[in-house]
Amino acid sequence: MARKKTYDSMGFTLTYPDVFDQPKGLFTEMPIGSKGNGMFFMLFNYIALSAEDVAALEANSVNGQPSQEESMKMMKKMGILLTLVGIDSGRGIKEVIKAMKTDKISEDNFTEVGRHGDITYYAISDHDSEETYVQRQDPGFGEEFRTLQAALIEALKNAEYFEPRIPGADLIGRTVRFETTDTDGNPVKSEDLFAGHAVTMVNFWATWCGPCKSELEELGNIHRRIAEHDAAIIGICLDADEKPEECRALIKEKNITYVNLMPDGKLDTELDVASIPTSVFVSREGKIMTHPFIGVPADISEYEKTFEKLLAQAEAGIEPAQASEASPEKKNGYRVVVKGSDGAPVQGASVQFCSDTTCMMGRTNEEGIASFDTAEGHYTVHVMKVPDGYVKTDEEFAVPEVYGDVEITLNKA
Repeated sequence: MARKKTYDSMGFTLTYPDVFDQPKGLFTEMPIGSKGNGMFFMLFNYIALSAEDVAALEANSVNGQPSQEESMKMMKKMGILLTLVGIDSGRGIKEVIKAMKTDKISEDNFTEVGRHGDITYYAISDHDSEETYVQRQDPGFGEEFRTLQAALIEALKNAEYFEPRIPGADLIGRTVRFETTDTDGNPVKSEDLFAGHAVTMVNFWATWCGPCKSELEELGNIHRRIAEHDAAIIGICLDADEKPEECRALIKEKNITYVNLMPDGKLDTELDVASIPTSVFVSREGKIMTHPFIGVPADISEYEKTFEKLLAQAEAGIEPAQASEASPEKKNGYRVVVKGSDGAPVQGASVQFCSDTTCMMGRTNEEGIASFDTAEGHYTVHVMKVPDGYVKTDEEFAVPEVYGDVEITLNKA
């Protein structure tokens, strides 16, 4: 049966051909969405490993982590089946190549697959790299790679395209206000923090979030570079009220000189911060100037480019415009189901749901369920807190590569 899937951040609904129902290898999608420059990216990936191969690798892993040797084997099995890019304003292939800053692809690598309004969509296949990849794999996987790629291009030509919907776009123009303290206990008000700079980046992070910690040091460097340009960064450590010493230690370790704040208890909810790191850019008056950055950008220089663009707008007196359309509800996702050893649902358990670039936190409802709306991919789940009467587990739980449930059982205390 044909599988239909909508990618709101890319602007299309795709009906997958039957060859994608039970592939020999593993197929994954990675919708990246807007890069803030009128371009929209998505990767379709292929791993030349069967489900049995992956199970064997997991069986040989230690604490959920494969050995360096096994990791290298996995890397050699991974390939990009197709890159999809949309570009607006009637621009075309030459502008895409220029923006991608690569000399490895030419116009011969592009296939136009669809249009909507002034956005043109192209499927990009890197012929030389793909041939090298295919030759390295067992024949069955190499043949399937080619079959899936051809079928995917045809499916994209028949996809239903619409205006991409940028998560958080409805926040643009909203005013950010809060009162809290910094991590040293000094009282602060948002209006005082923002008034000192034309543009301020507010970065939400936590000590338990690996991707957050990975970008902290570079954020400190960016802050020092932009300080002379009427711009600044402030951080909000979302678990600083529970782990103040750990938060302060990380700030010192990463050589962070910008202000970091305690969570005020409601700001992250008002801004719908469901994943971290999340960063928003605000004006001197506290108005959000662009859609949020969710996760660590593939190119962290995107932060500085955004500062440059917004500083130029501020100098020209251009106010952030309120978006006309709110982001729609997402239609797909994963569920983490937490039960006690007696089978009863556990309400109020906090669970962490992480990819390589972002982490989400959720709390189980009365049915013992925490839901995560995100693209299919590779994730891990940890239990962060449990309600009274249960024993916390430090186990790392596997997440299915297709939408489904992760079931966790907690023992009674």
